[in-house]
Amino acid sequence: MKKIIFLKVFLVLFLFCAISCDKDDSIEKTLPGEWIEVAPVSDRTTLIFSSHNRLTRIDGEGNEEDYIYEIKDDAIFLSLVSGQEGSTELFFQKLDPGRFRTGNLYPSIPEGEEVIMTFERI
Repeated sequence: MKKIIFLKVFLVLFLFCAISCDKDDSIEKTLPGEWIEVAPVSDRTTLIFSSHNRLTRIDGEGNEEDYIYEIKDDAIFLSLVSGQEGSTELFFQKLDPGRFRTGNLYPSIPEGEEVIMTFERI
């Protein structure tokens, strides 16, 4: 009897983990292409998602930064390609196929403020 209960619990946990991973993978598959910031500052930032989980951020002055990204649940993790250690975790929410929201990509803005940026596919 204990074996059956244990197997059922294990199966439920396994299915939950598999579904969670599939959701994140399916979101990442919908991101490749160019995205433009529409809020809070329209046209300030362009994000280019490409293969192998690469992301290029271009600001309004043309400065570029390259990242490797990973999406887990409601977060996107960004690691600079330049070899610096560590990653930044930001809020991430896919609203529909052509729109998503993320936490602030500009750390120089005062930290106490919660800034959510909205992007649309170009």
